[in-house]
Amino acid sequence: MKNVISLIIFLILSLFCITILPAKADIIPLSSNSIKYYGIGVLNLPKNYKVYQYPYFDSKIIREVNYENIKKSAIVNTIDMRKVSYIAYIPSNNIALLTVDLNPGNDWYSVFINQETGETGWVYTEDKDAFLTYKGLFYKYGKQYGIRIFSDIPKENKVLYSKEDKSSQVLHELSYPKYISFTVIRGNWLLAVVNDLTKQAKVGWFNWRNDNGRLNMFPNLKEQPAN
Repeated sequence: MKNVISLIIFLILSLFCITILPAKADIIPLSSNSIKYYGIGVLNLPKNYKVYQYPYFDSKIIREVNYENIKKSAIVNTIDMRKVSYIAYIPSNNIALLTVDLNPGNDWYSVFINQETGETGWVYTEDKDAFLTYKGLFYKYGKQYGIRIFSDIPKENKVLYSKEDKSSQVLHELSYPKYISFTVIRGNWLLAVVNDLTKQAKVGWFNWRNDNGRLNMFPNLKEQPAN
């Protein structure tokens, strides 16, 4: 009888995890490989929007995301848009980031709507604050709340340099950095202040983005206050 009760409890908890938790789960990039298509920046589209085949309204609508706000489940044509499209999805803070492939300079943006296949489409928004270059993303979200190093970058990249150059002197090797802040960004480098297991602040230049555009770190979006 005791085993039967334990089995019932286990099944209930399993069902809860399958049906409830995924619908509310946050998506945060923890590794560089979790973002396959980086593009030139990100577009935050937390409300309803349409994806067009070309950048004009008479074009074919590829996908229409219809939900009143980001806190509701984003399931479109049985596709979980959060897992497939967004590189970051945090309902409590109205964050839903799509990577931008092209921005012609108007209100149309070519975005990656499928991180697995690289499929793109065009979205229209007049919100000038919706688009952020990665530098802008770091300043907006990372300046106040810090950033985190991706888990899959090589050990030799987890270092602080004396200058914005890998040929310069290595000042510190980082061991399990707990909190990273920065004061300025210059090109692919930022002047970082790191606290790790040594409990001593370490200062130096960190290569936050590789020459091929891939990121080595990401703003700590989970620290954002709920609206």
